[in-house]
Amino acid sequence: MPPDVFQPYIPIDRVRYRKMEKIHNEKKNDYATAFRHLHKRVGNEYYWKVYPSQTRSLNYSQSAFPAYKFILPEILADDWLAIVDWHKFQRDHALHQPLTAYIVLKLLGNGNSTEAFKINKKSLLDICIDTILSWEGTAYLKKYLIECNLLDYDDNDIWLGNNPRSKELWKALFVEAAYLAALFHDLGYPWQYINILANKLEYTDGRQETPSQNVDHIIKLFSKRLFFCPFNGYRLFDRNAPSTWFDDLKNLVSKAFRDTHGLPGAIGFLYFNDAVRDYPGKKNHIIRQFCVEWAAMAIMMHDMGKIYWGMNNTKTPPENTQLRLDFNVDPLSCIIALADVLEDFERPVVKFSDMSNSSKANYEVACKETILSWDDSILDIEYKMSSLDYAKSKITFLEKERKEYFDSQFGYIDLSSLGIEDVQMLVSV
Repeated sequence: MPPDVFQPYIPIDRVRYRKMEKIHNEKKNDYATAFRHLHKRVGNEYYWKVYPSQTRSLNYSQSAFPAYKFILPEILADDWLAIVDWHKFQRDHALHQPLTAYIVLKLLGNGNSTEAFKINKKSLLDICIDTILSWEGTAYLKKYLIECNLLDYDDNDIWLGNNPRSKELWKALFVEAAYLAALFHDLGYPWQYINILANKLEYTDGRQETPSQNVDHIIKLFSKRLFFCPFNGYRLFDRNAPSTWFDDLKNLVSKAFRDTHGLPGAIGFLYFNDAVRDYPGKKNHIIRQFCVEWAAMAIMMHDMGKIYWGMNNTKTPPENTQLRLDFNVDPLSCIIALADVLEDFERPVVKFSDMSNSSKANYEVACKETILSWDDSILDIEYKMSSLDYAKSKITFLEKERKEYFDSQFGYIDLSSLGIEDVQMLVSV
């Protein structure tokens, strides 16, 4: 069951919400229509996996992400197109996102330390909270909360303290933010698709028009929000930044907007929440809004590996080392990125077979399950595939993925503070 201690996260401006709803209704593409069209295309087996998982997500979003119902029809359409295209990987997200959220709850014991994944006999959830409340690498979170006037609230000593009561509240908050981020972490895929198209379109004068050209506007609107901290090396807006930094930041943001779905996803997630939020009207406890802001950062960071490594990928040392996911600094994003790597099961692969003048599409599952295990400083990730052919296909790119994410010296996700010296990625049938 999804965690809901801090819901609703934002107060809703009913006038703005009704206006968005009216525009949505006029397009005659509600989620019921979208599900009906999806059913026609995929048949019963796949449909009856997607439908219950996405209706649960929709129910959850009513108080967690109210604008989700307005974009769900297009997400379902775009997702189906991604599954049936002929690029190297056909990837679904309608199932992948809820299943990633499921993995997050399994890793964190759904908020219960005794049921969470264990490393060196210690609960992963407890390690996350101890890391945050040390206020060392995570000092930027404390500063952000103070700048957002947490000190004005009577319970600020609990949130900024480090005692049993504080730990229990932060456990609930961490699990909730992690679930929220995981359930919507691939929200930016439609924007990435637009950017892929834009990168192919060149005008006769040689100029290239892409959505990333509004980077100045993005920085103006969002640079003081929490999710921008990683660009600054996990620091809040720095008044002493060198005069050359703004141009460097523009270049970095432009690349991230163009080449990832993480940054567009974070911006879209915040924008759709902002669009219906009652502000500056009804006062909301900062911790509720913080849950949204924190989740947005994890949404962005789960897919910033390409920007961290740079144009040569893993062939040379990383270009933007400030973006590395260090568990000591950003445990939330590390959990989301790890869960995203683990979630490969139940993702459909479409196989087309020719039938004279037509073709038949079969929705198959390549990976049946993922097994995560810990043994003497080694973390093993084993993917159990449904056939030898799928296993061979998985193996072909697994070593590159392992180096990109888990290389002990330069991997995008640094889990060394957990006592993890190496991560092995295995395939079996």
